[in-house]
Amino acid sequence: MTTSAAEDLLQANQVVKERWKVVRKIGGGGFGEIYEGIDQVTKESVALKLESAKQAKQVLKMEVAVLKKLQGQDHVCRFIGCGRNEKYNYVVMTLQGKNLAELRRSQSRGCFSLSTTLRLGAQILKAIESIHEVGFLHRDVKPVDQLPREQKMC
Repeated sequence: MTTSAAEDLLQANQVVKERWKVVRKIGGGGFGEIYEGIDQVTKESVALKLESAKQAKQVLKMEVAVLKKLQGQDHVCRFIGCGRNEKYNYVVMTLQGKNLAELRRSQSRGCFSLSTTLRLGAQILKAIESIHEVGFLHRDVKPVDQLPREQKMC
């Protein structure tokens, strides 16, 4: 889903629930839109994930349920809050760094070393295992959705 700035659900400097101030849009697709924001209470950077309230298939509610069940697990974003209004549903979570596709492209040879690939693979499998352990199945695993744990990167 590509949208122009005029069609975006949020704009820079807009504030959600009198707490989270939008910095910029950082992603989007068929599911909705993702924004970088600032928590005006804690001053930390956050990610706001939104789906249109008019969207036929509402998936964010399930994502929130899964995220809440996974709190405290390794490899999982920290849930901060969620809500909805007449225009959109949203979830707020910790803002992560670059995804694996971006990190791979930034490598001098355009790929990870074998040891890094093996460590990343083990971390991804552990994260998927955590999802299975709480009774859910992730059906859309792809590099753009994977974020390495910074302390384990070489």
